[in-house]
Amino acid sequence: MSLSVANKKHVESDLLSLPSLTVLSLVSGGATEQSLVIVIRGTHVRRNMQRRAVAVFVALFVLIGAASYTLIATAEQPQVAVDDPDFQLSSGETFTAGGQSYTAATVEEVTEEGSHGSTSTYIAATVEWNQTGVENTDEWATGDTVTVDERDWNVVSAQSPTVTVEEAIDREAILQSDPAADNQTYSDGDSTFVIVNDERVPASEYFDPATVSFDEGQTIPYEGQGATIDSVANGTVSLSWTVTESNSQELRAGDTITLADNSTYTAYFTDTSTMELTSNSEAYQAEVAEQETFSQRVSGLRWVAFTAGFISFLLIAFAFLPSRY
Repeated sequence: MSLSVANKKHVESDLLSLPSLTVLSLVSGGATEQSLVIVIRGTHVRRNMQRRAVAVFVALFVLIGAASYTLIATAEQPQVAVDDPDFQLSSGETFTAGGQSYTAATVEEVTEEGSHGSTSTYIAATVEWNQTGVENTDEWATGDTVTVDERDWNVVSAQSPTVTVEEAIDREAILQSDPAADNQTYSDGDSTFVIVNDERVPASEYFDPATVSFDEGQTIPYEGQGATIDSVANGTVSLSWTVTESNSQELRAGDTITLADNSTYTAYFTDTSTMELTSNSEAYQAEVAEQETFSQRVSGLRWVAFTAGFISFLLIAFAFLPSRY
């Protein structure tokens, strides 16, 4: 069987449009025509086999990716839950440790604004307590100005067992309000005086400040409290008093708090309104490690799904590349 000249030209034109085939010089003769048919059929067979293989591998990788994604979508992150926590608290609940009473003032979800309009959300609790009998101390020295019974005094003498204070007055204001007196005080080295109607008047006599003495062991109204004078010696006065202090501490997951029983407790949250405190730090760390392992596995599955999808795309793209033979 031979090809007409017109058919030969038509086939040659079709072959030139196929980059995967070597263009053959078409000549008359049955052998050349048969070879041409074999080349065309062989090329189509190779292409079909290549695409079937690609389809099998794409299906395999799609299955792997789908399985990985399904595991990610259905997996549930384990919650930190320590057996037998020491305290389980909601907002407003009180608890006691070492004889000290505490209150979980708030247990709530907090939204915090960051930079560039971003926000972050976390769960936090605030623990409050009042600590009684907290001792405060202070010291006076000769020349100091102190506040006793809501009035200012100057310490003029502190020798055991007595401290003497003198009322702190505004001498400048008193002089300015007295038209008969110069608007300043004077000193001759031994004493301080004021000029009134051209006469010298001792400053102590002119101003006449109130003077009060306190003894060791005496309790005086100081800093809004009843302070006790513990000692008076060599120009120094030691005082002490007790107060009730209000304290608070914010706790997030993993934070610790030391209570009055001298035990350290780790805080964690079972939901947005419940906080638990445990003194078993090892059990808590084990739960946290389990969460980290879960996160690592989920991250690995995400990479598997991504890689499977990417390889599938490459296989499909390579399957449709033109063949050189």
